[in-house]
Amino acid sequence: MDPVLRNKTAIVGVGYTAMERKSGRSLPDVAMEAARNAIADAGLTPADIDGYAGTPKAPNASALHWDGVDEISERYMGSALGLKLRWASDFNRGVVGDAVAAAIQSLVTGTADYVLCLRAMYERPGVRYAASESSASGGPEQFTAPYGVGIGAMAMWLQRYMHDYGATREELFDVVSALRGHAQLNPYAYWRGKPLSLDDYLTSRWVYEPMCLYDYDIPVTGAGAVVLTTADRAKDLPHRPAYISGFVSTRERGDAIFEASGIGREAVQAAQLYDGFSPVVWKWLEELGFAGKGEAHEFTRDGRIAHGGALPVTTFGGSQGEGRLHGMGHVREGAMQVMGRAGERQVPGLENCLVALGFDAVPSWVLMLSTG
Repeated sequence: MDPVLRNKTAIVGVGYTAMERKSGRSLPDVAMEAARNAIADAGLTPADIDGYAGTPKAPNASALHWDGVDEISERYMGSALGLKLRWASDFNRGVVGDAVAAAIQSLVTGTADYVLCLRAMYERPGVRYAASESSASGGPEQFTAPYGVGIGAMAMWLQRYMHDYGATREELFDVVSALRGHAQLNPYAYWRGKPLSLDDYLTSRWVYEPMCLYDYDIPVTGAGAVVLTTADRAKDLPHRPAYISGFVSTRERGDAIFEASGIGREAVQAAQLYDGFSPVVWKWLEELGFAGKGEAHEFTRDGRIAHGGALPVTTFGGSQGEGRLHGMGHVREGAMQVMGRAGERQVPGLENCLVALGFDAVPSWVLMLSTG
């Protein structure tokens, strides 16, 4: 991000639904609820929204890829909400970073004045998330889909990390426990009211050794949305803006985000780190320089990343504690922390919050949100 764009845009409204499983709600139902809530939260009406950036793709093997059933497009949302869009696009590479980055760029170029970003997920009844209804697969996926390569690759990375640096599953539980603990403070989290003990964790079944059932995010039916606008417009809206001080997507994300935002690593007071797999939190802590190489398993000990710790991480519970929205929850929570509206989860005196989306296997983005 060119420093000239620093603090030129902001998140001004957030919307979300409860995260549920087997809820009986449809994808359009939760998508519309989150979108309308975000627009109203920004002090706007659908008539004000002239930009839209969505992440509609259903990535699970059992997906129908049916607009309005298990995916929801900008065309569907624009029509259903009655939006008068000057700019709209969908992004299907994985996490929501592409959509947020495109929204920022549409605002600074004047292509749109108010942009709605949405991610909605639907857990189809009677079908397991990763179950495929076909034995056929084409393109690059023919070499990966039959083998569950994403899960396997992460487990192999963790096995090597444990071997090289002496990390233990008890230390990985420090990550899982922090996420589940944060979910207890989040009224919309799937795992709220369901704490997890070390014994529960260590005795749970393997999915891909050394990763167990509780090292993975939870599929849900639910949605999240944010509204972005330019800094000058943000000043006239109801809430304190969460300014976008920097955003980067490069292989050198760790240093680049601090250079782009002008905010040093030591000034970050919370970090919303993507947690599709629990070891990803360790990867992000090291890549961003909060911990040295091979030291993240030590960094996360003794409640250091929990609420009240030195660096609270993924303060809403994340994809593991709240539910899988491929990063929209992380963006939403980062904005709420900067706005000072995170309730029980609020980090006192927070001015700067980092948001890291994705991991090595999918396109990744890092945002810096601040009070400006």
